[in-house]
Amino acid sequence: MPNTASTQPRRSAKASGLRSPSAARKGLTIAALPTAVAVGFALLPIANAQSSSSSTEGITDLLGSSNLSDSFAPSNPPQRTPVDTEYPEIEGLPEGVSVSRVEYLTNRHLMVYIKSAAMPDKEQVVQIQLARDWYSSPDKTFPEVWALDGLRARDDESGWTIETNILSQYADRNVNLIMPVGGESSFYSDWQKEDNGTHYMWETFLMRELIPILEKGYRSNGKRAVTGISMGGTAAMNLAERNPWAFKYVGSFSGYLDTTTTGMPEAITAAQADAGGFTSTNMWGDLYSQDWIDHDPKLGIENLKDMKVYVSAGNGKDDYGQLGSVAKGKANMAGVGLEAISRMSTQTFVDYAKRAGVEPVVKFRPTGVHSWEYWQFEMTEAWPYIADSLGLDKSDRGADCTPIGAIAEATKSGIIGDCVNNEYDVADRGKAQDFQAGTAYWSPETGAHAVIGRIGARYSELGGPTSWLGFPKTGEEKTPDGRGRYVHFEHGSIYWTPETGAWPISKDLFDAWGKNGFEGGDLKYPVSEPRKVGEGEVQDFENGVLTRNPDGSTHIVHGAIGAKYKELKAAESELGYPVGEETAVNGGFFQEFEHGNIYWSMDSGAHYILKGKIFDEWGKHGWEQGEFGWPTKDYASIPAGGLTQSFQHGVIREVMGQVQADKK
Repeated sequence: MPNTASTQPRRSAKASGLRSPSAARKGLTIAALPTAVAVGFALLPIANAQSSSSSTEGITDLLGSSNLSDSFAPSNPPQRTPVDTEYPEIEGLPEGVSVSRVEYLTNRHLMVYIKSAAMPDKEQVVQIQLARDWYSSPDKTFPEVWALDGLRARDDESGWTIETNILSQYADRNVNLIMPVGGESSFYSDWQKEDNGTHYMWETFLMRELIPILEKGYRSNGKRAVTGISMGGTAAMNLAERNPWAFKYVGSFSGYLDTTTTGMPEAITAAQADAGGFTSTNMWGDLYSQDWIDHDPKLGIENLKDMKVYVSAGNGKDDYGQLGSVAKGKANMAGVGLEAISRMSTQTFVDYAKRAGVEPVVKFRPTGVHSWEYWQFEMTEAWPYIADSLGLDKSDRGADCTPIGAIAEATKSGIIGDCVNNEYDVADRGKAQDFQAGTAYWSPETGAHAVIGRIGARYSELGGPTSWLGFPKTGEEKTPDGRGRYVHFEHGSIYWTPETGAWPISKDLFDAWGKNGFEGGDLKYPVSEPRKVGEGEVQDFENGVLTRNPDGSTHIVHGAIGAKYKELKAAESELGYPVGEETAVNGGFFQEFEHGNIYWSMDSGAHYILKGKIFDEWGKHGWEQGEFGWPTKDYASIPAGGLTQSFQHGVIREVMGQVQADKK
């Protein structure tokens, strides 16, 4: 991989023929005037500032409660429980880099948690939506589209998925959608110094660590496009210019593509102070210094000659309520002013690009402010250029499909959304077709049924029709208690509730569960998938455990005894499998297992005892109904050697093969 950490200045007055900002200010006065006007409109004190420090102080006074970037700050996302979590081991990554875990929000929408060598203080998070044919074409590799966030990027989820329809936009496209999470005010660059308790090293993380993860773990074909909004638009251009080997396309939506013209460093300083209280000099050093030059998109344009360049911006005019407007509400002054700055700085970038022989696609809109609904529109508009740059075939650019036959009938309600591909063969005896909200499956034996949501995600994660479940026999149905949903398959079922998640249950365990009343019985809903223990199988439920013993018999362990059994790891414990059901006795209950029993009473709670000399001695005294009473602690080893069991009215020990019974 090429070295992505540039140590040489991007520009110097003599080496490049381009003047440094200090030398060029006089010559750029006319070009800078529109930007200065726009900056002055959004941040009035800048226009008359005599120094960067006085400018910042004036801006701070103006902002007061710090609300400059509130207008496009992503809202609080709902907290979602993953349908599954994996802990992959990806070989060949750079030293100190690994994937800690992957949380599946759906079968295609992932939260990837990364241990970074560049930013080791905490896990870095990247959202990924897998390509349309990820599961149907397991040997295929895919290009990537990166979507960078804005100045107020959150640490829990990308603003793109919170504020736009990007997931549905890309649902039928054969690209992996990559959305880094976090990086508030970072400009996705490597900072000179720590700030607010963290040392941003985003460029190193993205280029040296994330790309290898995508190539080795997510079937990247090495072709990628990078886009960004606002701060992310600036960052996209800088990443592409500083790492031209990595990208085929770069797009800026309302980015700031001129960072060194008079007034722009001060504007960025004000914005970063507002968004998280960051200090710009910790990012690129003194205003107008070399690192600012090296991160000025208009000064690195020659490195974009081999890629498609797309820039867009509104003009700050509020068009809310007008015919054809995408605006969701009336604009505020910050949104107007910030978009005006973007428009002017982007115009400067375009002028420099033309002089450098680069012809960007330029979309200057007649209206529009700094807001997410406009950026959603721009992502749609940019897609044909992205697809061309990545060399996508027509079939990979979006849905050119029609449901037919039984699948068309099963999906005609529209609840599953539009198709994203045509039907394809699965499991050697059936068909499947992917839709925006799920997948429809058909086999001659089961007919056609749509599987959606968390149940659909779990089914896909297990392998779909090629898994032990086989093909679906029903669509998603509501449980009688109204709390959950289920789908029946050829060899089992998947049940889901908001509290428990989606879990499969095999046919024989399902039948045993049914004899106890399904979710309305003692066990309630499953909370794990079945797991093999020896020659048998165990599954955890909300209120206990269900087992299929090696001899084929099934047993339920529930309530307080079930909770104790789960605590002990069920059949994996010393107790082994249950050999009977819960039995009521005077004052409580007990249940027998292969190698011992669990007893429960209101006064003593649930405790286990293993078969052996202590158990036999207790039996001689009448078990729980006798003079020792109920167990009050679990069977335990004595540190010095031996075994012990405490009861309500005494202790029985086994030491060096001899039994000692001590009554209270």
